[in-house]
Amino acid sequence: MLHFIYRDSLIPDDMLTASSSPEYSATNTHCSKLMAAADKYGLERLRLLCEVHLCKDISVDSVASILLLADSYHAKELKSACLKFAAENLGAVVRSSGFQHPKENCPSLQLELLKIIAGHEECGGKSQSVFRQLSDLGDSSGWRVIPRL
Repeated sequence: MLHFIYRDSLIPDDMLTASSSPEYSATNTHCSKLMAAADKYGLERLRLLCEVHLCKDISVDSVASILLLADSYHAKELKSACLKFAAENLGAVVRSSGFQHPKENCPSLQLELLKIIAGHEECGGKSQSVFRQLSDLGDSSGWRVIPRL
């Protein structure tokens, strides 16, 4: 954080993504810790720089943890990017292991994701692909979603 305060820039990318655990998690990166500090001390520019950096790391496996991070630290642009990515890649995201925690513990994020999916359907943009993604999942009880004719 001192680096940012004195130089108005982030440290090099390789140091931002280095994590303390061998398995990548957005919550263990230096950038996520900087975002927490930025939120705590009201450093908007630092928070925005961290958002931009974390947006580059959004993937099927990381979107859930980055979304939780964005929600925790009021990172609106990052949250929006995560929700959009999750809506566009719904099937793969729901199947990922990282999605289990938000699915079980964050109903407000689920609601926001559903609103975005509904927005896609209203615009006619992704309604068929979202339906196909969901119908391919099936249910733990063996039920499948069948379209109405």
